[in-house]
Amino acid sequence: MKISPREAAAHALENILTFERFSNRETGRWLEKGWWSPEDQRLFLLLVYGSLEQLLQLDQLISAHARRPVDKLDPFLRGILRISVYQLCFTDRIPAYAVINEAVELAKKKKPKAAGLVNAVLRAITRSGIKDKARNPIVDDDNLQALSLFYSHPQWLVELLHQDYSWTDLKALLAAHQQPPSLTVRLNLLKGKKEELLFAISQEGIELEPLGYIPEAFRVITHQGLITNSDVYRRGLFHIQSLSSMMAVHWLDPQPGERIIDMAAAPGGKATFIAQRMNGKGQVTARDISARRIQQIKENAQRLGCNEIITCQEKDGRKPDPEMTHTADRVLLDAPCSSFGMIRKKPELKYIKNWQRLRELPQLQYQMLENAGKMVRNEGVLVYSTCTYLHRENDAVVERFLDNHPNFKLEPQMEKGTNDFIINDLFTEKEASKGFIQLGPHIHLDFDGFFVARMKRTD
Repeated sequence: MKISPREAAAHALENILTFERFSNRETGRWLEKGWWSPEDQRLFLLLVYGSLEQLLQLDQLISAHARRPVDKLDPFLRGILRISVYQLCFTDRIPAYAVINEAVELAKKKKPKAAGLVNAVLRAITRSGIKDKARNPIVDDDNLQALSLFYSHPQWLVELLHQDYSWTDLKALLAAHQQPPSLTVRLNLLKGKKEELLFAISQEGIELEPLGYIPEAFRVITHQGLITNSDVYRRGLFHIQSLSSMMAVHWLDPQPGERIIDMAAAPGGKATFIAQRMNGKGQVTARDISARRIQQIKENAQRLGCNEIITCQEKDGRKPDPEMTHTADRVLLDAPCSSFGMIRKKPELKYIKNWQRLRELPQLQYQMLENAGKMVRNEGVLVYSTCTYLHRENDAVVERFLDNHPNFKLEPQMEKGTNDFIINDLFTEKEASKGFIQLGPHIHLDFDGFFVARMKRTD
């Protein structure tokens, strides 16, 4: 039965937070039903992602005016209140009375007796004049609690980031998380020349603009409906991929004819880009611990036309593989991590509850990096990357590895005028010479939070 974008947003929001589902998968599940016009699709996404971005402020307001903790409310009513308070405080297009009326009608459908509560809470918040305060608070220096509330990052996460970042950089990073991310795609040059691909893609109403950092990378300006439903996507003319993920492959710098191992390859964006950079010549071994995710790699490789040189293997990167010792020209380990660099795209990551896993990550990453290093031949290249900002998961892991493996050295990846890189506002020449870099949307607008290091074996 077809339901409205607001009702779906209330359900989706609670599913993400209660059952710890990824927002992209949950929203995609609703969009695939094909119920709504493009405008209604945009409203649905705005309500879900906007509410996730501002969740702590929303919950504080709801608790104060409902006079009970948010987690004591019925889940569907909680979802209605969250998306409605978001509209009242952070959007301007729809009048307050219309937002409140819609919320009350939704409440009546599922919980008629609670409609009065919804009405009372939303009207009280409207009368309180909280809108300007929510958008423009006074945040004193070193007031981490106020910073946590305004940017809707749990205080433990703000404190964790503050261990590695100055107050100025911390505020810039949290503010960047509140900005909508770009949708970026990689042209699949195995399917044709750049101009041919761009023309075919434009014929389906998908408008792209080039990004200067990486030749294959383009930002999506406009598209209709789910971009993955387009014929050009199904034909493999492009792949949806973050700039940061593409950057890791450029730092790996794969060459035609080489043997390359992608240690944690699912869902296959980097492995298929490696194959593309090799012009379909060589051998790419794409590994992952999950059989289901291995299937994703196979499907993407088939769609993108590079399945002939990609071999998929279900392997646990925590365990050594003696058969692969010193066999690879290059190894890429995009390690499991806290993923905090992805908060702009998956704001639900801010509310992660698995504390034990966070504590265990650096040891897991080091263990996998050791096993990756064993597979690299002499004079071969090892690239380590994560999608997080934390020192303990990034340069600390690399430093520990280098201390224990003197036969590996950091290797500068970029030299001016080589390897398609542009040393500009993204990289200074000093950064380019270090062999590793920490990216982040507070400095590099189009990038996620991402760390990448390149090492060379010199036995």
